[in-house]
Amino acid sequence: MSLLLSDKVWIMLSEVAKRGIYPTHSAKLGIYRLPVDIVGQSEVNGIMSELKPHGYVLDTYADRIFVTFKWIEKGFDIYTNTEQSAELNVTVEIVIGEVVDIIYQIRPLETFGDFYWIRNYRQKADHNAKIIIDNIIRNTKIGQKLITYYQKIQKLSQAESIKKLESITPLANALKNLKEEKKSLVNPSVTTATGKPSGENQAVTVPSPIPASKAVRLSENTTIQLTGTGTDYQTAEGPIDTGFKSKRQPAGKFQGIQVWGPYDAPGQLGIWGTDVCVDFDICISDGACIDACPVNVYEWLDTPGHPASERKPFMIREKDCIFCLACENVCPPQAIKIFVK
Repeated sequence: MSLLLSDKVWIMLSEVAKRGIYPTHSAKLGIYRLPVDIVGQSEVNGIMSELKPHGYVLDTYADRIFVTFKWIEKGFDIYTNTEQSAELNVTVEIVIGEVVDIIYQIRPLETFGDFYWIRNYRQKADHNAKIIIDNIIRNTKIGQKLITYYQKIQKLSQAESIKKLESITPLANALKNLKEEKKSLVNPSVTTATGKPSGENQAVTVPSPIPASKAVRLSENTTIQLTGTGTDYQTAEGPIDTGFKSKRQPAGKFQGIQVWGPYDAPGQLGIWGTDVCVDFDICISDGACIDACPVNVYEWLDTPGHPASERKPFMIREKDCIFCLACENVCPPQAIKIFVK
Protein backbone atom coordinates (compact mmCIF):
# COMPACT_ATOMS: atom_id res chain seq x y z
CA MET A 1 0.00 0.00 0.00
CA SER A 2 1.16 3.51 -0.81
CA LEU A 3 2.61 5.20 2.26
CA LEU A 4 0.85 8.35 1.15
CA LEU A 5 -2.47 6.60 1.69
CA SER A 6 -1.62 4.59 4.80
CA ASP A 7 -3.40 6.99 7.14
CA LYS A 8 -6.44 7.39 4.87
CA VAL A 9 -7.43 3.78 4.29
CA TRP A 10 -10.89 4.54 5.61
CA ILE A 11 -11.82 6.41 2.45
CA MET A 12 -11.04 3.45 0.18
CA LEU A 13 -14.35 1.66 0.56
CA SER A 14 -14.95 1.01 -3.13
CA GLU A 15 -12.95 0.01 -6.16
CA VAL A 16 -13.05 3.59 -7.41
CA ALA A 17 -13.22 6.45 -4.93
CA LYS A 18 -12.23 9.46 -6.93
CA ARG A 19 -14.96 12.01 -6.64
CA GLY A 20 -13.28 13.97 -3.89
CA ILE A 21 -13.04 14.20 -0.10
CA TYR A 22 -12.15 17.13 2.11
CA PRO A 23 -9.45 16.36 4.69
CA THR A 24 -8.58 18.76 7.48
CA HIS A 25 -5.55 20.34 5.83
CA SER A 26 -7.79 22.55 3.66
CA ALA A 27 -6.63 21.24 0.28
CA LYS A 28 -8.90 18.99 -1.70
CA LEU A 29 -7.76 15.41 -2.27
CA GLY A 30 -9.17 12.83 -4.64
CA ILE A 31 -7.99 9.24 -4.96
CA TYR A 32 -8.35 6.29 -7.27
CA ARG A 33 -7.19 2.85 -6.19
CA LEU A 34 -7.15 0.41 -9.10
CA PRO A 35 -6.60 -3.35 -8.95
CA VAL A 36 -3.97 -3.46 -11.70
CA ASP A 37 -0.18 -3.63 -11.60
CA ILE A 38 2.22 -1.26 -13.34
CA VAL A 39 5.75 -2.46 -12.68
CA GLY A 40 9.08 -1.55 -14.24
CA GLN A 41 10.52 1.33 -16.22
CA SER A 42 9.26 -0.02 -19.53
CA GLU A 43 5.63 0.25 -18.41
CA VAL A 44 6.25 3.73 -16.99
CA ASN A 45 7.75 4.77 -20.34
CA GLY A 46 4.73 3.30 -22.10
CA ILE A 47 2.28 5.34 -20.04
CA MET A 48 4.35 8.48 -20.56
CA SER A 49 4.30 7.87 -24.33
CA GLU A 50 0.54 7.34 -24.35
CA LEU A 51 -0.10 10.57 -22.42
CA LYS A 52 2.38 12.75 -24.31
CA PRO A 53 0.09 13.47 -27.30
CA HIS A 54 -2.52 14.98 -24.96
CA GLY A 55 -0.36 18.01 -24.19
CA TYR A 56 0.17 17.39 -20.49
CA VAL A 57 3.39 18.29 -18.68
CA LEU A 58 4.88 14.94 -17.64
CA ASP A 59 7.50 13.99 -15.10
CA THR A 60 8.52 10.84 -13.25
CA TYR A 61 10.42 10.06 -10.09
CA ALA A 62 10.94 6.65 -8.46
CA ASP A 63 7.53 4.95 -8.50
CA ARG A 64 5.58 8.11 -9.39
CA ILE A 65 4.37 9.63 -12.65
CA PHE A 66 3.28 13.27 -12.44
CA VAL A 67 0.74 14.57 -14.96
CA THR A 68 0.19 18.33 -14.91
CA PHE A 69 -2.47 20.32 -16.73
CA LYS A 70 -1.98 24.09 -17.09
CA TRP A 71 -4.57 26.66 -17.99
CA ILE A 72 -4.96 30.44 -18.16
CA GLU A 73 -7.56 32.28 -16.14
CA LYS A 74 -8.67 35.78 -17.16
CA GLY A 75 -10.80 38.15 -15.15
CA PHE A 76 -11.59 41.76 -14.42
CA ASP A 77 -10.09 43.44 -11.36
CA ILE A 78 -12.66 45.91 -10.09
CA TYR A 79 -10.10 47.65 -7.89
CA THR A 80 -7.61 48.46 -10.66
CA ASN A 81 -10.24 48.53 -13.40
CA THR A 82 -8.03 46.31 -15.59
CA GLU A 83 -8.13 42.89 -17.21
CA GLN A 84 -5.95 40.35 -15.40
CA SER A 85 -4.63 36.89 -16.28
CA ALA A 86 -2.99 34.09 -14.32
CA GLU A 87 -1.54 30.70 -15.17
CA LEU A 88 -2.88 27.92 -12.94
CA ASN A 89 -2.23 24.20 -12.87
CA VAL A 90 -3.27 20.97 -11.22
CA THR A 91 -1.17 17.80 -10.98
CA VAL A 92 -2.32 14.20 -10.88
CA GLU A 93 0.10 11.66 -9.40
CA ILE A 94 0.18 8.03 -10.52
CA VAL A 95 1.74 5.73 -7.91
CA ILE A 96 2.72 2.50 -9.63
CA GLY A 97 3.24 -0.96 -8.15
CA GLU A 98 1.15 -4.08 -7.56
CA VAL A 99 -1.84 -1.77 -7.29
CA VAL A 100 -2.13 1.66 -8.86
CA ASP A 101 -3.01 4.75 -6.86
CA ILE A 102 -4.04 7.86 -8.80
CA ILE A 103 -4.05 10.95 -6.61
CA TYR A 104 -4.68 14.64 -7.03
CA GLN A 105 -4.45 17.44 -4.53
CA ILE A 106 -5.79 20.91 -5.17
CA ARG A 107 -3.52 23.54 -3.73
CA PRO A 108 -5.06 26.71 -2.26
CA LEU A 109 -5.35 29.52 -4.79
CA GLU A 110 -3.04 31.62 -2.63
CA THR A 111 -0.08 29.43 -3.63
CA PHE A 112 -0.25 30.94 -7.13
CA GLY A 113 -0.47 34.57 -5.99
CA ASP A 114 -3.00 37.18 -4.94
CA PHE A 115 -5.60 36.38 -7.59
CA TYR A 116 -8.69 37.39 -5.63
CA TRP A 117 -10.56 38.14 -8.87
CA ILE A 118 -10.59 34.47 -9.94
CA ARG A 119 -13.98 32.83 -9.43
CA ASN A 120 -14.77 29.15 -8.78
CA TYR A 121 -11.11 28.12 -8.68
CA ARG A 122 -11.69 24.94 -6.67
CA GLN A 123 -14.46 23.77 -8.95
CA LYS A 124 -12.36 24.34 -12.07
CA ALA A 125 -9.24 22.71 -10.63
CA ASP A 126 -11.22 19.71 -9.38
CA HIS A 127 -12.93 19.33 -12.74
CA ASN A 128 -9.65 19.52 -14.64
CA ALA A 129 -8.07 16.93 -12.32
CA LYS A 130 -10.92 14.54 -12.99
CA ILE A 131 -10.52 15.05 -16.72
CA ILE A 132 -6.87 14.05 -16.38
CA ILE A 133 -7.75 10.95 -14.35
CA ASP A 134 -10.43 9.79 -16.77
CA ASN A 135 -8.08 10.24 -19.71
CA ILE A 136 -5.23 8.43 -17.93
CA ILE A 137 -7.43 5.41 -17.35
CA ARG A 138 -9.21 5.48 -20.69
CA ASN A 139 -6.19 6.16 -22.91
CA THR A 140 -3.34 4.16 -21.41
CA LYS A 141 -2.52 0.55 -20.67
CA ILE A 142 -4.14 1.05 -17.26
CA GLY A 143 -7.50 0.86 -19.00
CA GLN A 144 -6.45 -2.24 -20.92
CA LYS A 145 -5.37 -3.91 -17.69
CA LEU A 146 -8.69 -2.99 -16.04
CA ILE A 147 -10.60 -4.63 -18.88
CA THR A 148 -8.49 -7.75 -18.44
CA TYR A 149 -9.15 -7.64 -14.68
CA TYR A 150 -12.91 -7.40 -15.19
CA GLN A 151 -12.83 -10.34 -17.58
CA LYS A 152 -10.60 -12.55 -15.45
CA ILE A 153 -11.70 -11.74 -11.88
CA GLN A 154 -15.25 -10.51 -12.28
CA LYS A 155 -16.01 -12.87 -15.19
CA LEU A 156 -17.47 -10.11 -17.36
CA SER A 157 -17.58 -10.35 -21.12
CA GLN A 158 -15.39 -8.10 -23.20
CA ALA A 159 -18.33 -5.84 -24.06
CA GLU A 160 -19.40 -5.64 -20.41
CA SER A 161 -15.83 -4.87 -19.34
CA ILE A 162 -15.54 -2.04 -21.84
CA LYS A 163 -18.90 -0.64 -20.76
CA LYS A 164 -17.83 -0.73 -17.12
CA LEU A 165 -14.58 1.09 -17.93
CA GLU A 166 -16.53 3.75 -19.77
CA SER A 167 -18.90 4.15 -16.82
CA ILE A 168 -16.11 4.96 -14.35
CA THR A 169 -14.43 7.44 -16.73
CA PRO A 170 -17.34 9.63 -17.85
CA LEU A 171 -15.30 12.78 -18.46
CA ALA A 172 -13.14 11.06 -21.06
CA ASN A 173 -16.26 10.89 -23.22
CA ALA A 174 -17.85 14.12 -22.08
CA LEU A 175 -15.06 16.48 -23.11
CA LYS A 176 -14.83 16.11 -26.86
CA ASN A 177 -14.21 19.85 -27.10
CA LEU A 178 -12.91 22.08 -24.33
CA LYS A 179 -14.84 25.10 -25.58
CA GLU A 180 -18.17 23.32 -25.02
CA GLU A 181 -17.23 22.48 -21.42
CA LYS A 182 -16.08 26.04 -20.70
CA LYS A 183 -19.58 27.37 -21.28
CA SER A 184 -20.67 26.09 -17.89
CA LEU A 185 -17.62 25.20 -15.82
CA VAL A 186 -14.54 26.98 -17.09
CA ASN A 187 -13.84 30.58 -18.04
CA PRO A 188 -14.07 30.89 -21.86
CA SER A 189 -10.51 32.19 -21.94
CA VAL A 190 -9.20 29.06 -20.22
CA THR A 191 -7.65 27.08 -23.01
CA THR A 192 -4.83 24.81 -23.84
CA ALA A 193 -2.59 22.48 -21.91
CA THR A 194 0.32 24.74 -22.84
CA GLY A 195 -1.28 27.68 -21.05
CA LYS A 196 -1.96 29.84 -24.15
CA PRO A 197 -5.31 31.62 -24.49
CA SER A 198 -7.80 30.05 -26.89
CA GLY A 199 -8.43 33.37 -28.58
CA GLU A 200 -5.07 33.17 -30.35
CA ASN A 201 -6.40 31.06 -33.24
CA GLN A 202 -4.72 27.85 -32.19
CA ALA A 203 -5.92 24.30 -31.82
CA VAL A 204 -7.12 23.30 -28.39
CA THR A 205 -4.68 20.76 -26.98
CA VAL A 206 -6.66 19.64 -23.95
CA PRO A 207 -6.95 15.83 -24.02
CA SER A 208 -9.22 14.53 -26.73
CA PRO A 209 -10.69 11.29 -25.46
CA ILE A 210 -9.70 8.09 -27.22
CA PRO A 211 -12.30 5.34 -27.00
CA ALA A 212 -11.52 2.85 -24.27
CA SER A 213 -12.01 0.08 -26.80
CA LYS A 214 -9.25 1.25 -29.13
CA ALA A 215 -6.89 -1.44 -27.93
CA VAL A 216 -9.41 -4.22 -27.73
CA ARG A 217 -12.08 -3.82 -30.38
CA LEU A 218 -11.26 -5.28 -33.78
CA SER A 219 -10.04 -2.76 -36.33
CA GLU A 220 -7.57 -2.47 -39.17
CA ASN A 221 -4.64 -2.63 -36.75
CA THR A 222 -6.20 -5.21 -34.42
CA THR A 223 -7.86 -8.21 -36.05
CA ILE A 224 -7.40 -10.81 -33.29
CA GLN A 225 -8.58 -11.03 -29.69
CA LEU A 226 -6.79 -12.30 -26.60
CA THR A 227 -9.88 -14.08 -25.34
CA GLY A 228 -11.56 -17.14 -26.75
CA THR A 229 -12.33 -20.81 -26.25
CA GLY A 230 -8.83 -22.23 -26.76
CA THR A 231 -8.14 -23.51 -23.26
CA ASP A 232 -6.92 -27.09 -23.89
CA TYR A 233 -3.20 -26.39 -24.31
CA GLN A 234 0.03 -27.15 -22.46
CA THR A 235 3.22 -25.11 -22.10
CA ALA A 236 5.40 -25.39 -25.24
CA GLU A 237 9.12 -26.06 -25.15
CA GLY A 238 11.76 -23.79 -26.69
CA PRO A 239 13.62 -22.73 -28.67
CA ILE A 240 11.65 -20.66 -31.16
CA ASP A 241 11.54 -22.06 -34.70
CA THR A 242 13.72 -19.55 -36.57
CA GLY A 243 12.22 -20.62 -39.90
CA PHE A 244 8.63 -20.03 -38.83
CA LYS A 245 7.95 -17.43 -41.51
CA SER A 246 8.12 -20.07 -44.23
CA LYS A 247 6.13 -22.61 -42.21
CA ARG A 248 3.37 -20.57 -40.55
CA GLN A 249 0.59 -18.40 -41.87
CA PRO A 250 -0.24 -14.90 -40.58
CA ALA A 251 -3.16 -15.13 -38.16
CA GLY A 252 -3.84 -11.41 -37.91
CA LYS A 253 -2.56 -8.31 -36.17
CA PHE A 254 -2.69 -6.86 -32.68
CA GLN A 255 -2.14 -3.09 -32.47
CA GLY A 256 -0.32 -3.27 -35.80
CA ILE A 257 1.99 -6.15 -34.79
CA GLN A 258 1.91 -9.27 -36.99
CA VAL A 259 0.84 -12.52 -35.33
CA TRP A 260 1.74 -15.89 -36.85
CA GLY A 261 -0.49 -18.92 -36.25
CA PRO A 262 -1.66 -21.36 -35.32
CA TYR A 263 -3.68 -19.08 -33.05
CA ASP A 264 -6.40 -20.19 -30.63
CA ALA A 265 -6.67 -17.75 -27.73
CA PRO A 266 -6.16 -17.73 -24.85
CA GLY A 267 -4.18 -21.00 -24.72
CA GLN A 268 -2.33 -20.82 -28.04
CA LEU A 269 -1.02 -17.41 -29.08
CA GLY A 270 1.55 -18.17 -31.77
CA ILE A 271 4.59 -16.07 -32.67
CA TRP A 272 4.37 -12.29 -32.59
CA GLY A 273 6.41 -9.73 -34.55
CA THR A 274 8.05 -9.22 -37.93
CA ASP A 275 11.61 -8.16 -37.03
CA VAL A 276 11.39 -8.55 -33.24
CA CYS A 277 9.73 -11.94 -32.85
CA VAL A 278 8.64 -13.71 -29.68
CA ASP A 279 7.01 -17.12 -29.48
CA PHE A 280 4.32 -16.37 -26.92
CA ASP A 281 3.63 -20.08 -26.42
CA ILE A 282 7.21 -20.61 -25.22
CA CYS A 283 7.65 -17.33 -23.29
CA ILE A 284 7.66 -17.76 -19.50
CA SER A 285 7.44 -14.04 -18.71
CA ASP A 286 10.72 -13.74 -16.78
CA GLY A 287 11.18 -10.15 -18.01
CA ALA A 288 14.86 -10.50 -18.99
CA CYS A 289 14.19 -9.15 -22.48
CA ILE A 290 12.40 -6.07 -21.16
CA ASP A 291 15.25 -5.29 -18.76
CA ALA A 292 17.89 -5.89 -21.43
CA CYS A 293 16.40 -3.78 -24.23
CA PRO A 294 18.17 -0.38 -24.34
CA VAL A 295 15.43 1.32 -26.39
CA ASN A 296 12.29 0.03 -24.62
CA VAL A 297 10.89 -1.94 -27.53
CA TYR A 298 8.80 -4.12 -25.20
CA GLU A 299 6.04 -3.56 -22.69
CA TRP A 300 3.98 -6.09 -20.76
CA LEU A 301 0.79 -7.39 -22.36
CA ASP A 302 -1.67 -9.31 -20.18
CA THR A 303 -2.55 -12.74 -21.60
CA PRO A 304 -4.82 -14.34 -18.97
CA GLY A 305 -5.42 -18.01 -19.49
CA HIS A 306 -2.17 -18.85 -21.27
CA PRO A 307 -0.49 -21.96 -19.78
CA ALA A 308 3.11 -20.66 -19.93
CA SER A 309 2.49 -17.23 -18.38
CA GLU A 310 -0.31 -14.71 -18.12
CA ARG A 311 1.63 -11.78 -19.51
CA LYS A 312 4.02 -11.45 -22.43
CA PRO A 313 6.67 -8.96 -23.63
CA PHE A 314 4.79 -7.14 -26.38
CA MET A 315 7.04 -5.55 -29.04
CA ILE A 316 4.83 -2.46 -29.30
CA ARG A 317 7.79 -0.29 -30.40
CA GLU A 318 9.22 -2.85 -32.82
CA LYS A 319 10.22 -0.10 -35.25
CA ASP A 320 12.60 1.32 -32.62
CA CYS A 321 14.71 -1.87 -32.46
CA ILE A 322 18.45 -1.26 -33.01
CA PHE A 323 19.14 -4.99 -33.55
CA CYS A 324 21.61 -5.29 -30.69
CA LEU A 325 20.32 -8.84 -29.98
CA ALA A 326 20.46 -8.22 -26.22
CA CYS A 327 16.95 -9.57 -25.67
CA GLU A 328 17.57 -12.65 -27.81
CA ASN A 329 20.74 -13.49 -25.93
CA VAL A 330 19.23 -13.26 -22.42
CA CYS A 331 15.95 -15.14 -22.99
CA PRO A 332 16.05 -18.31 -20.82
CA PRO A 333 13.61 -20.42 -22.91
CA GLN A 334 15.06 -19.02 -26.19
CA ALA A 335 11.68 -17.70 -27.26
CA ILE A 336 13.03 -14.66 -29.16
CA LYS A 337 14.39 -14.29 -32.69
CA ILE A 338 15.61 -10.93 -34.04
CA PHE A 339 15.73 -10.61 -37.82
CA VAL A 340 18.55 -8.14 -38.39
CA LYS A 341 17.91 -5.74 -41.26
